[in-house]
Amino acid sequence: MAADPALEAFLALEDDAAVATYADARARELALAIPAECRPGVIENLALLRRQAASFASLAPAGPVEAFEP
Repeated sequence: MAADPALEAFLALEDDAAVATYADARARELALAIPAECRPGVIENLALLRRQAASFASLAPAGPVEAFEP
């Protein structure tokens, strides 16, 4: 289970095409330009990040989120 709604939405993306659509939408929302020559790498990295985050989120016990204290 994800810790917040934004992460939950990111983890719910179905495939790499959805990740690409998400990346383009977020870039527009943040007024960022992803250079065309960098876009494939950005999409690949986000897709990998989504798969890794989903793996770790599925291992985390469900419960309240605790604040980090060093």
